Amino acid sequence: MADEILDQVDKDDNVIGTVWKSKAHGNPDIIHREIAFVIFDKQGNVLLQQRSAGKTNDPLAWKLTVAGHVGAGEEPQSAATRELKEELGFVAKPIYFNKTYISQQKFNESRFFYVYYSLVGKLPKLVLNYYEVADAKWVKISDLDEFAKNNSYDLDGWSHKTIIEIARYLKIK
Repeated sequence: MADEILDQVDKDDNVIGTVWKSKAHGNPDIIHREIAFVIFDKQGNVLLQQRSAGKTNDPLAWKLTVAGHVGAGEEPQSAATRELKEELGFVAKPIYFNKTYISQQKFNESRFFYVYYSLVGKLPKLVLNYYEVADAKWVKISDLDEFAKNNSYDLDGWSHKTIIEIARYLKIK
């Protein structure tokens, strides 16, 4: 994927300049913004995506519906809508859930994740962007433990914890 220009932010999430994504990913002292967007249906399922084999971080791992970078000057909610359309080919209204600061030495980066969710009635038609997504599946929240046994899905990871936190908030079991 092409490099992107992102807003660089301070520890209080104030924009202090811009930075290339490639530079932000190589230095945990440079903080940027990302979004996470989790889509649920009214039957108690969550839409998971399997990251493409070409991804630098966690290739072929199953994660929450969509995650991506917030471009320079872009609002996080707009980035959530854009990323969902780019990666899975449909539009849903992002509802703000929370903002989390994550610094990971494993990936050598620091970022604020703006977390959104949406609850859909009718299942959307998925159009996968294979540069980003290898596969996507609706999985019942109550079946995630079983799903993890047969797939590269981390029950201890931030992605799973975020899904469960939102599901509890929405009272999805």
